Amino acid sequence: MKTIFGIIISCVLISTHVYAEKLLLTGQIGSSAKQVVNAPTGSRQLQIQWMEEEGKIVEQGETVVLFDGASSQAQLIANEENLDRLLLEFEELKVKQEQSVIDARGRLKVAEMRVGKAKIEASVPSSQVAAFEKGQFELSLQRTMVEAIKAEEALQVSLQEQRAELTKKEVNILRVQEELVYLTNILAKLNVIAQVTGPVTYATHPWFGTKLSAGMNVRASWKVLDVQSTSNFQIETWVHEIDAVGLDENIEVEIVLDAYPNKKYSGVISSLSKQSESKALWGRSAYFPAIVTFDTAPEVNLLPGMSVRITVTKGSEEKNEKNV
Repeated sequence: MKTIFGIIISCVLISTHVYAEKLLLTGQIGSSAKQVVNAPTGSRQLQIQWMEEEGKIVEQGETVVLFDGASSQAQLIANEENLDRLLLEFEELKVKQEQSVIDARGRLKVAEMRVGKAKIEASVPSSQVAAFEKGQFELSLQRTMVEAIKAEEALQVSLQEQRAELTKKEVNILRVQEELVYLTNILAKLNVIAQVTGPVTYATHPWFGTKLSAGMNVRASWKVLDVQSTSNFQIETWVHEIDAVGLDENIEVEIVLDAYPNKKYSGVISSLSKQSESKALWGRSAYFPAIVTFDTAPEVNLLPGMSVRITVTKGSEEKNEKNV
């Protein structure tokens, strides 16, 4: 009987399961060369006096927004008048204090001369004057020496008072001068000049979600508008805190411009902030700002503010091995 040796072959089957999740984000075209105009600090509330027309392309150096500076201007004029008054008072005080010191020095000089005279009289030998006169001379010497000491103390007091009063007035002058510089800087910021050439985009009111416009009151540091260059385009988007889990930089994305829905472009998440921000108009959730860049610049005409849809594929692979 022929023995047949069977050969047992062990096979390993590998199955791969791909779990993919499509994340859709919305964003808008922006430029990395962008000037953001905020309401200047220094006042709790300012009024927008004039704004350049939204969408208009302004040239670098042109005025884009004017804030009402009536109150700051009035305060500047008042401080200038106050400074003139303080400078005049300083000169008058300086003359007065100098005269006071001169008088004190004169009284000390007279007291020293009297001491010298009294010393001469007191030095007369007792054999040449009566005992009574000798006693009067010595008493006069003591009295004039006391007066000289008091005159010296009065001079020192006068000098200290001169320094203190002039220093106090100089501090007041310095404070007003600093306020003038501060107000001058504020007034300079009320006329905002474009730093780049590009279209103007108005900001939205942080409370009501409406576009800001001339005549509205804004608080210090509020964003009013931005001017974006017509080059160096990128996409600005916000990622919900839930969607941000597992998302990182350098992830490839697919981009569709709403103005050209039939065209698709590839890009990458070039920047994803680690710090979340709240958006009052979007609810209580937190959002992470992100920047998406194109792999290749689109051949279509891009403008800041264009809306964009971004598709991100979030996924992972899981491998299972099975022996057969």
